[in-house]
Amino acid sequence: MKRYAALMRAVNVGGKGSLPMGEVREMLAQAGFDDPQTLLASGNAIVGSDLQPAEIERRFEAGIEQRFGFRTDVLVRDAEQLKTVMAQNPFPDFAKERPSTFIAYFLRGEVDGDLADLKPFCGFGEEIAVGPGCLYLCYPEGSGTSKLSGATIERKLRVRGTGRNWNTVGKLVGKLEG
Repeated sequence: MKRYAALMRAVNVGGKGSLPMGEVREMLAQAGFDDPQTLLASGNAIVGSDLQPAEIERRFEAGIEQRFGFRTDVLVRDAEQLKTVMAQNPFPDFAKERPSTFIAYFLRGEVDGDLADLKPFCGFGEEIAVGPGCLYLCYPEGSGTSKLSGATIERKLRVRGTGRNWNTVGKLVGKLEG
């Protein structure tokens, strides 16, 4: 049985899109996933499964809709995929110095647009690069007030995704390998 990280898109600890992580673990166990765990309260789960990643995503998304009453994307990655994202990072110094403001924005599908379309939204020294199944986003001043938001990325590049800061990516790898 293989272990996977499941990254839930647009979930919160309170309000709309709220998913209590204890209930998520319970839902995953009932769906037949092995030893479901969560990491932080921001939409990260670890599951064991013999299913293919696309089927894990489908079942996880259906479980969220059935139990919590809303739809959200779930993107599944294994340890090797996450380690490749870490190894191919074109901004290693920034990631090391500012891991909480360096984002791996995981994609569901291929980019269907030009990164140059995002340049007008980059301010405060922000940088962006394409990686293996992700975008790398440097937010020197943090992402909270940036115009380079997930919604902007998805609209301009016509691909859905979800971001995790570099600390979280490392923790996910640790959980998958632990």
